[in-house]
Formats: sequence, C-alpha cells, structure tokens
Amino acid sequence: MTARSHMLDKALSIGRRELGCLSEGDVFGAEKLAQDRERILDEAIGDLSRENLKTLADKLVEMKSLHDDITDEARRLHQSIKQDLTSMKRQNRRIAGYSYGSGNMPRLAKERFLSKKS
Repeated sequence: MTARSHMLDKALSIGRRELGCLSEGDVFGAEKLAQDRERILDEAIGDLSRENLKTLADKLVEMKSLHDDITDEARRLHQSIKQDLTSMKRQNRRIAGYSYGSGNMPRLAKERFLSKKS
C-alpha cells in the first residue's frame, strides 16, 4: 500500500509540474507530463479494492482538485488562443482592405488577363 501511496505522490508532483507548464504556455511539455501522470495513476489504482481506495481517499481527493485546476488552466489557455486567432483574422481582413484600397489587385485578378506580347 505504501508503494501505491508513493505512486500517487509522484503523480501529484507530475500534475503540479504539468500545471506549471500550462501556465507558461508549454502545451507539448504539459502533454508529455499528462501521459506520464495517467500511466502512473492507472498503475496505482488499477486493481485496488474498495477498502484500499478508502485508505488513499485523501490523496485521491487532492488529485481530483489538482486535475480540476489543470482543466481550468487548459480552458483558459484555449480561450486565450481562440481570442488571439480571432484578433489575427480581423487584422488580416483589415490589412487586406488597405491593400485593395491602395490599388493592389488580388493575384487571381492579375492572372485572369492575357498578355498581348505572347
């Protein structure tokens, strides 16, 4: 049972590092840590009886709380990226409007005309 308790402690430590990676915006590092955390949790609680789960309940509740924090941070990061993409899309439209207004023809319109020199 102490081995499983140590595994849960290790999973909590990995989860905290994963939360740190998400806070910094390192999605790839967080993904790798999440896979390690998942593997360790599967090994730790895979075939435990109900009585043994009760003895580890405090650590499991702490893991649930940490998992909720990780999920909230991932949602916040997702929303931030979504806003950035929307902002870039608007800016690209604005720049394209300036380009068109300054007399630049789109590339497709130029390629439609035939050259008389050919």
